[in-house]
Amino acid sequence: MVQRFFYAVGFLMALACTQVQAGGTYLTLNDFKAEVFADKGGDKKALWLTKPRKEEALRVLGDGLNQARIRYHSDGEKNLWVLSEIGKEKPITFGVVTHKGVINRVEVMVFRESRGDEIRLPQYTAQYQGQMLTGDGELSSSVDGISGATYSVRSMKKVAKLALLLDGWAAEDNEQIP
Repeated sequence: MVQRFFYAVGFLMALACTQVQAGGTYLTLNDFKAEVFADKGGDKKALWLTKPRKEEALRVLGDGLNQARIRYHSDGEKNLWVLSEIGKEKPITFGVVTHKGVINRVEVMVFRESRGDEIRLPQYTAQYQGQMLTGDGELSSSVDGISGATYSVRSMKKVAKLALLLDGWAAEDNEQIP
């Protein structure tokens, strides 16, 4: 009886010491670029974040952008944004494809959290296709959440808004170039 007790306690301790990892790398940048741009490759570009742009990002996202520029890939029509956002504790890396202020596709590229990776499933990511940014900085239609993945869902919504904001700025910059 005592021996069973110690086996049970030992098993529970071993179980408690293991770290559950739900995620991993689902899509590499090279694979995603090949899917999005086919043979065109997609040129690497940089979007400079001026003070007014940083202020706009703070208004829309409720969070500031600290970097001076954001790199992205473009074929002149579609833009591929690779953006990371903290889930509950660790960063989640997303790939967002935009075209003329509309989201074409969202993918979870790298997921590092212990739970909530259901956001990578096509049933969930399909809700973002066709989304636009409204005048008040919200997505154009509601996105259903996933029970148990609240932080991951918030992260994806935030990245979707950011990608649309960046897409608009990239379009402005491209119009100014002769």
